[in-house]
Amino acid sequence: MDVSFPWEFSHIEKRVNTIDPIKYGASRNYIDGDVTKLSPYISRGVISSKYVLDHVLQKGFKHYKISKFIQELAWREYYQNLWWEKKDLLFQDLKNEQSLVKHREFPKSVFLGDMGIHSLNKEILDFYKTGYLHNHVRMYLASIICNVAGAYWELPSQWMFYFLKDADPASNVCSWQWVAGSFSNKKYFANQENINRYLHGSETGTFLDTSYEFLMNNHLVPEILKSTISKNEMGLETNLQEWALSRGLISNIDQSFSPSLDFSARTLILYDFYNLDPIWHKEGDAERVLLLEPSLFDRFPVSNLTLDFIWDLGRNISNLKLFVGEFSELKSRFSGEAKFYFKEHPTNSHYIGVSGDREWMFPEVRGYFPSFFSYWKKVEKKYFENKSGEPRLFPDL
Repeated sequence: MDVSFPWEFSHIEKRVNTIDPIKYGASRNYIDGDVTKLSPYISRGVISSKYVLDHVLQKGFKHYKISKFIQELAWREYYQNLWWEKKDLLFQDLKNEQSLVKHREFPKSVFLGDMGIHSLNKEILDFYKTGYLHNHVRMYLASIICNVAGAYWELPSQWMFYFLKDADPASNVCSWQWVAGSFSNKKYFANQENINRYLHGSETGTFLDTSYEFLMNNHLVPEILKSTISKNEMGLETNLQEWALSRGLISNIDQSFSPSLDFSARTLILYDFYNLDPIWHKEGDAERVLLLEPSLFDRFPVSNLTLDFIWDLGRNISNLKLFVGEFSELKSRFSGEAKFYFKEHPTNSHYIGVSGDREWMFPEVRGYFPSFFSYWKKVEKKYFENKSGEPRLFPDL
């Protein structure tokens, strides 16, 4: 299965144009299903969920025939809404305390890709090389780590975030909490039969080769999952300056910005880890800067593979410069008349300048919803049905 993610915008557009949302809905749970592989581009802000949905609807697909596809896009927007409402509370147990927690470390055998389930071992080792995990595999791993091995969800979610090219704090954290039962009414379990079905395997004799009833009621940790490692042992750290130096983006370790960055500029277009949109503010004379703040990556570390990916995506933006440092440091280097333009995001609320909105699919459905179901009901009522209950066209989509 091809899990490459080309950086060129023309290739990204081609992926959008070849989406078949009906095939997606029928096969997306299978490891070789017809998934879009657009998530990294949406997470990095190269394109938006609305951009994807617009293209699909313009091809003539009726929304009531592709509801599963639209719902999957809506899950992402729901999580983003939740982050705006909950802010830092998102990173605590959202509804319930995770039950039956045995430790706050990470199962060593899972980290090494050596836990006795060959199909999942392969996915983990490939994950480290590609930055990609199929959604069903993410659920399987989260269930094993939290609900079988008894790990608290926080460190495991950081592990997955670190290597994911589509790393998004809201989607990642909420999904882990959903599996672990702290953002849902029950924990998610998958047995070996389920894994074999969707990964096209035939393994037997594993610690998951049992009934769901046994998995849900047996609280003994399998021997192969008992040994654990800490965050420090896992090496989940980001060193932005060393990475930038290795890529030739800065000339020495004491320099934090591209040598060609013009500090006399009066207009700056700011890009960051969550906004690499090459169309936004494309025209006009301005200094275009990719701002990578060490404080952000101290809180949400990512791998060098992910950093390479975002810099490659930045090649779609004409004459993009790099600045490694805090926003306050960047601002202090320019005159007081310089204007900074950026897209709003929970991670850049401290920026000062002209804030632009992200593209939302359902901009009129905002606020806190305790579940996706309650959110989706509001979306359906607002965007899909008229007063007679019949489907209607999307407004503004």
